[in-house]
Amino acid sequence: MTPTLNVLKETIKRLIYKGNYRALERILEKSHKGDIVAIFRYLSHHEKIKTFQILMDVDIEKASDVLYDLDEDLQLEILRSLPLKEAVRILLTFSTGEIAKIIDKLPDELQKHLLEKLEEEEREELEKYISYGESSVASLISEDFISVFEERTVEEVLSIIKTAPEDIEIVYIYVTDKKERLVGVTSIKEILTAPGSVQIKDIMESDVISIKSNATKEEAIDIFRRYDLFILPVVDEEDVLIGVIYIDDILDAITEKTTEDIFKMAGAQEEELFYTNQIIKIAKLRLPWLLVSVFGEIITAFIISIFDFTIKEFLPIIFFLPLLAAISGNISSQSAIIISRGLVTGKIMESFKDFLYYLYREVKVAIVLAFIISGIVGVIATLWLSHHIMGMVISLAIFINMVLAAFSGGLLPYILLRMNRDPLLATGPIVLTVNDIFGILIYLGTATFFLQYLKL
Repeated sequence: MTPTLNVLKETIKRLIYKGNYRALERILEKSHKGDIVAIFRYLSHHEKIKTFQILMDVDIEKASDVLYDLDEDLQLEILRSLPLKEAVRILLTFSTGEIAKIIDKLPDELQKHLLEKLEEEEREELEKYISYGESSVASLISEDFISVFEERTVEEVLSIIKTAPEDIEIVYIYVTDKKERLVGVTSIKEILTAPGSVQIKDIMESDVISIKSNATKEEAIDIFRRYDLFILPVVDEEDVLIGVIYIDDILDAITEKTTEDIFKMAGAQEEELFYTNQIIKIAKLRLPWLLVSVFGEIITAFIISIFDFTIKEFLPIIFFLPLLAAISGNISSQSAIIISRGLVTGKIMESFKDFLYYLYREVKVAIVLAFIISGIVGVIATLWLSHHIMGMVISLAIFINMVLAAFSGGLLPYILLRMNRDPLLATGPIVLTVNDIFGILIYLGTATFFLQYLKL
């Protein structure tokens, strides 16, 4: 945090502590919305709500911009804490697309009152956005753009630009036909340098990169990356221009997706961010994955009990169980993360042949690592236990385990993809639990198989 932002934060904290709200009004009125957004996360819950309520009284438009620019967990924290009427009032300053991003996470009572306040046309549009689903680009679509009929002259278009709302970022002008279908695009520079009498269709670029309104956020992110765009027009099934997606909304979507992926890898859910002080709710969200681990480890315990005769006769075998679980869990997680990220980002194609190529690579890497690790452990086990046969068996068991762990870790994401599930789910408790079950089985099974040699 810069010294200027730190001063702003401490000033707001001090004024709220003293109850000097008139001075706070003046500070918020003069402060840039970006600075207010930057310091918001460093305020206490009470300070956030009080600051935002005062900002709403001072400048409702600035308050709306601040709320929109805040991270989603902070947005929901504020909206859930504001009085119902104030929460509805600030939400009504949002477009239907912006409301659609968060409405499903709002309390039921707030949703009900908000829908009642919306005009019938806005309510229908909001329901349409919601019907597309959370992964759709619908929630990213902005109506802040300028489109003109293709037979307009440059002079007429300049007049339209001059009368456009101040909050619209005018970079490109989109060109439509009589049926409002997108047919071209032109830049401000081209318009300013063209003769006033020339029709816009004569200077437009007809090869327009666009996206359908029912596309996913992943598809939009891919298009922005591929073509290095700043703005992406959105069309419906009939190519009618309905909005645009700005790069800042795509960056938010990328951050949101990354956060979601990290939570999945940890066996948790992003929804936890929206229930900051609701411990029971967070516990309920985490419980299913923990139960998966519990029942998986119970199976592991049962497997160990089956080999009790091996353990009784060769107790040192179990000395290396923690090492086995750690090293095979590590290598299976690495394999699962590499494969799943490749499948999600498109670096690994969905064709089985392409997948096999990367899976084979992971197994080859595992063989090299297993050769080194099992050799080191085998030598240590031999010197420690003074039993070279036992050291060799432990080494062999770890080698087999590591190779199979890499194979299963790489295979699970592809199986989940074929089941129409997110491959990243395989990077969490699933792969670790499966690895523990089969890892222990292979390790003790190998030791038991060589039992006759261990007796020597």
